[in-house]
Order: sequence, then structure tokens, then C-alpha cells
Amino acid sequence: MGTIVVVLLLALVLSAAVLLYAAYPYRGEDTPLTPRLGEAMRRGVDSLPTLDREAQDRLLVDSWAGSRGDSGPHLHR
Repeated sequence: MGTIVVVLLLALVLSAAVLLYAAYPYRGEDTPLTPRLGEAMRRGVDSLPTLDREAQDRLLVDSWAGSRGDSGPHLHR
């Protein structure tokens, strides 16, 4: 019983942190009551490796072309 409560509280804290990040630092705004927390979240996310949108699109097109066995989509059949 105690383990379930601890796991549920941990999930609640994690979801609150994700919600807080999506509401403020992700959009470039400061958190209203704790600006240092927002700065810490922003630094943590900036240190993680990410792909930009163009790189994701290139990977998607390359994987699609590789699965078809050709150089990419064609306009005519």
C-alpha cells in the first residue's frame, strides 16, 4: 500500500513539473512565483541533445525513401 502511494505521488510531481515547464519556460516566459525554478528547467532542457524540426523532417524522408528502395517520392506513377 505504501509503495503505491509513493509511486502515485512521484507520478503527480513529475506531471506537475511537465505542466509547469510547458506553461512557462517552453514559451520563453518566467514562472510567476519561482523564476529560479524556470531558469533551472530551461538550463536542463538546453543541455539535452535535441533535433531541430528540419533534421526530423530529413530523417523522416530518408527513412521513407530507404524503405521504398528509391531516392524518394515521385510525382508521376
